[in-house]
Amino acid sequence: MTITATVTPGFTYATGVDISSTNLNQLGSPTVTINEISGTIMTLKSYDLAAVPSASPAGQMIYVADGNAGAATVAVSDGSAWKVVALGATIST
Repeated sequence: MTITATVTPGFTYATGVDISSTNLNQLGSPTVTINEISGTIMTLKSYDLAAVPSASPAGQMIYVADGNAGAATVAVSDGSAWKVVALGATIST
């Protein structure tokens, strides 16, 4: 089942399920497409390399604890495989 929705924090759909990070999983395994994220820290779901989900559909993004030759990385799906996103240097002032 694929669900595409614009999520407004605090909005309650007619189903009575409040769409929040705490209880979004009550909808099962929906795909939620968010047009813009602003003013918040985004946390990606973390996986070990052996347990990454299917790369289909394209456009998904995950954190893989050991996915870049044993090092942590962010990965983006191209629809058939997970692609490493280079993390670069540590931030500094």
